Amino acid sequence: MRAPALTTSQFKMATITRLRLSRLLKLTLLLLSISSTFITAQNSREINVDDKLNADTVFENRNENLVAEPNETGFDANREDGREDTGEAKSEAEREELAGAVDAELPEEIVGDEVLVGEGESEGGQKGKNYARVLDIDQNVVRNKTYEGDHHHPFHQPNIVEDIYYTYRRFRKMKLVRHGKFWMGTNDPRSETGEYPLREVPVRSFYLDIYPIINAFYWAFRAKKKFVRSEAEVKGWSWVTENVVSPQTRDIYSTEGPKGWLAVKKARWDTPEGPDSSLEGRWTNPAVHLSWYDAKKFCEFHGKRLPTEQEWEYAARAGLVADEYPWGDRWERRRANTWQGKWPEDNSEADGYKSTNPVDAFRPQNYIGFYDLIGNVWEWTHSRYYERLISRDLQGQMHVLKGGSFVDSVDGDVNLPVRNGQRMGQPPDYTASNVGFRCARSAPEVDPSFQIRKVPPKTDKGTKDQRPRIYRKPKPKDEL
Repeated sequence: MRAPALTTSQFKMATITRLRLSRLLKLTLLLLSISSTFITAQNSREINVDDKLNADTVFENRNENLVAEPNETGFDANREDGREDTGEAKSEAEREELAGAVDAELPEEIVGDEVLVGEGESEGGQKGKNYARVLDIDQNVVRNKTYEGDHHHPFHQPNIVEDIYYTYRRFRKMKLVRHGKFWMGTNDPRSETGEYPLREVPVRSFYLDIYPIINAFYWAFRAKKKFVRSEAEVKGWSWVTENVVSPQTRDIYSTEGPKGWLAVKKARWDTPEGPDSSLEGRWTNPAVHLSWYDAKKFCEFHGKRLPTEQEWEYAARAGLVADEYPWGDRWERRRANTWQGKWPEDNSEADGYKSTNPVDAFRPQNYIGFYDLIGNVWEWTHSRYYERLISRDLQGQMHVLKGGSFVDSVDGDVNLPVRNGQRMGQPPDYTASNVGFRCARSAPEVDPSFQIRKVPPKTDKGTKDQRPRIYRKPKPKDEL
């Protein structure tokens, strides 16, 4: 029996279907070959990256001695709990003790008038100054390895953000400053920044970071928020003091600005002095080239906020009345990083630093243990800044910076004098190599006047049908 003959239209349709199937098969084979090639290249790239990281670690251990070799327990030899690591194999009980000590919170109690942290470690307490205690954040984090000292953080290390938080955990502590009133400002009629006159200001209880935010923490923040860009990265430049800029950067990437300052292209938080600089050896220095928006975003990501100007100065004074500096009314050497010499070409570096310094380079600046409140870098606050002689309706948005920086001096001969009440106003997108920040957190549960607002329970008004009220227009009276 012969098969029925195909019509012309049926034959064309069968031909088109066969061509389509052959093309689809060829495309599938092409995609399979491309994917296999990509997987092979990716595996070889990962092997090269691992080899490079291993080589870098060996180089650092041999030449710079920056990273300590981990022992069998996974901890470094230099421990913060005061016990020495002999390098010998630990017993099972000691290993469990060490592992439990990592995840345990620091014991904390207030005895008498002194704040105690851990076992006998005093944190800046003094007689009569018993309104501060320590808050340690994020104790229970997963850690694979402890890195001690300043070194380059490898991007490909698993759980690197948690390791950074644990390595620099002491720089994450906050102190509770209890509510009260204080005399804010400076008794200097010559001041033109709005710090004069002295006035009494009430402040609620709050937590404040002991240290300014360091580069390691902002690096970890950017590792988590990969699509966040700082203001300096968006606009492509930032202000840098000319005494730290290399000749190549000065000639190619910079533009003259105010006296002593250069507008440097590609100057940002991870290249603070231009494209030929880096964060190597500066992981505990304050993070700079960050605007008010950048600081606000960082603090909100960690469940905090920027401090107000009143809170910042209240924490700096720590109970002192109308004193110039956090430690008293007389300047003391080796307490803050300021400019010594003639601006901008001569800096004698009597304090040991040409630019910013590690936040723990000097001892605490006041009686409750805050570091780097004055000098080193200006710090953003949440408060608005207004010029005195201009109507506020005519002024743009500006915010207050507090504390002074390494380009300011003690007596005010160079830029502004550093002191408790010193303030400066800048637009929220301002970035420079001497501007950083620290975060705060409200503590309403500490205030005695704080009361939880209780919502009264709903009462049952009965089972009757609730009907809307009906308003009936009264009938007009017949005047006859």
